[in-house]
Amino acid sequence: MLSAPMTATRPATEPRQDPHAALPRPDRHKPRCGPVRKSRVGGKRAMVLIGVHVLIGLHFLHWALTGSSVTPVEPSEAMETFELGRINAGFLLFVALIASTLVFGRWFCGWACHIVALQDLCAWLLGRIGLKPRPVRSRLLVLTPWVVAGHMFLWPHVEHWLDAVQKPMPAVADWQLALVTDDLWRTFPKWIMAPITILVVGFLIVWWLGAKGFCTYGCPYGALFTLADRVAPVRIKVTSACDACGHCTSVCTSNVRVHEEVAKHRQLVDPGCMKCLDCVSVCPKDALYVGLAMPKPFAVSQQRIQARADFGWPEEIALAAIAFVAAQWTFRGAWFGEGVPLLLAVGLGVITAVFALLAFRLWRRRELTFQHTVLKRDGRLSRAGRWAVVLLAAWLGFTVHTFVGQRLRAGAVAEARQPVRVSIYGGIPFDAAAAEAALARVDRAAAWVACADPELRELRALLRGSLGRHGDAEAELAALLAGHGHLLHQESSMALASYWLRDPARQDLAEQLLRGVIARNPANPVAPALLQRLEALRQR
Repeated sequence: MLSAPMTATRPATEPRQDPHAALPRPDRHKPRCGPVRKSRVGGKRAMVLIGVHVLIGLHFLHWALTGSSVTPVEPSEAMETFELGRINAGFLLFVALIASTLVFGRWFCGWACHIVALQDLCAWLLGRIGLKPRPVRSRLLVLTPWVVAGHMFLWPHVEHWLDAVQKPMPAVADWQLALVTDDLWRTFPKWIMAPITILVVGFLIVWWLGAKGFCTYGCPYGALFTLADRVAPVRIKVTSACDACGHCTSVCTSNVRVHEEVAKHRQLVDPGCMKCLDCVSVCPKDALYVGLAMPKPFAVSQQRIQARADFGWPEEIALAAIAFVAAQWTFRGAWFGEGVPLLLAVGLGVITAVFALLAFRLWRRRELTFQHTVLKRDGRLSRAGRWAVVLLAAWLGFTVHTFVGQRLRAGAVAEARQPVRVSIYGGIPFDAAAAEAALARVDRAAAWVACADPELRELRALLRGSLGRHGDAEAELAALLAGHGHLLHQESSMALASYWLRDPARQDLAEQLLRGVIARNPANPVAPALLQRLEALRQR
C-alpha cells in the first residue's frame, strides 16, 4: 500500500498585533516569584491622609465658629503673595515643601496631599470591583503641569513686565504678612464646583487615565516638586539581594518601573516617585531601602522611554492641542451655576483630549480596548463600544457647545466694554448705535450658553441703562446682587448705587456699594462723586 506523500506545510503567519489596539496599551510587567505580599505601610499612609482631612475640617470649623482663621493652607495661595504682596499661610507652606523636597524628595504628594488621598481612594474602590486602571502614557500631555504652573506663577510676572501700569505687582520689599482671613472659602470652589472637582480630579481621571492621573497630567505644584526631587539626596536604593522579581513595580501607584530603575541606576530616578514606600515594604528580599545617594538629575525614567508611549507623534500633537483648547478656551471660567475653576478645567481638558482620540480610534481601527474594556473587535462595536459611542458623542458635543458659548461670550464682553465705560466715565461722545449692537451681541451670547451667565446679565443691564432703559437695568442689577451677594464689575455697583441714591430705604445699601468700589479701586473717579451726592441728599 502506498502511503500518501508527506508534505511540509508552513503555519500561517499570525497577523502582527496592533500596538495601539488598546488605549492605554497593556502593561508588559507581571511580577514573578510567588504572590505579592500586602504593603505594610499602606494602612499607615491612609491614616495620615485621613488625619490631613480631619485637620482641614477643623480649620473650616474654626472659621465657622469664630468668623476668622488662618488663611488657606494651600500652595495655590502663593499666587496672591506674588500678585498682591500678601504673605499667607499657603505661600509659607509652598516654600517649606519645596525646601523639604530638595532634601527628602517628593514625600508630600504621597503622604499629605488631599488630592492624592482622593485618587488613592478611587483606585482602592475600583480595585474592590476588580478594576485596576492602566496608566495612559503621553509624552506631551505630561508637560501640562508645567504649562499650568507657568500660567499660575510665572505669567503674572511676564504681564507685569509687559505692562506695569495695568498689571502692577508689589516689590518683594513691600510684601506684608497676612496670615488671617475672615473669608476662608473665598478662593475655593463653591457648592456646585467643589463636588464636581472632587469627582473629576479625584475619581474619574483615575478611572480613565490611571492611578495618579491628575498628578501626572494636571497638578502644577507637582511639576515644581518633580524639579526639586531630581536633586534630592534621600532616595530609594537597592542592595545586591534584589533578584528583579518585580513585586515593587506591581504595587507602585505612581506608575514607576521600580525594578527596572534600581537594576539600571541602583536607585529610583523617576521624579514621579512619591515616596509612598509600598515598594520597600513588599520586597520579599528586603532589598529596597531609603538612604543617601548621589542624585542623577538628568537620568531618563523607565516609564518615559518612547517604547511605552501610547500615542504616535501626530496623535501626541493632537492631544496637546485639544487639551489646551478645552482647558483654556472652553471650560475655564465657563458658567454652570458657578465658574469652572482652573484646575478642574485642566482635568476636563486632559480627559476631553483622550476622549477625542478614543473617538477617532473607534472610527478608524478594527480593534480597540479602553481600560480593560473591549470596545471594538473585528471591525464591529461591542455593547460597551456602542455605549461608548453615545457617551463620547454627548461629551464632545457638550464640549463644542461650551466652546462656542465661550467664544460668543468673550466677543460680547469685549464689544460691550467700550460703550459701558463711556456711559459711566464719559470722556468721548456716547455712541447709541454701538451700544445697541453690543446689547444685541450680549443677548445672542446669553441665549447660547447653557446657564444664565451673571457677567452677561450685568453687561446687559449696564447697556440697557446706557440706552435709557433704567427700570430694566435696575431690576436686573438688583436681582443679581440679591442672588449672588455681590456684583462682578465696579461699574455695575456704581450704576445700581446711582439708582438707589434717592430711595431712603436703600441709601445705606448704595453707600456700601460705593465704599466697596473705592476700597477695590481708590483711583475710581466716579464713586467718590456719587458718595458726595449721597451725603448731600441725606442732609436735605
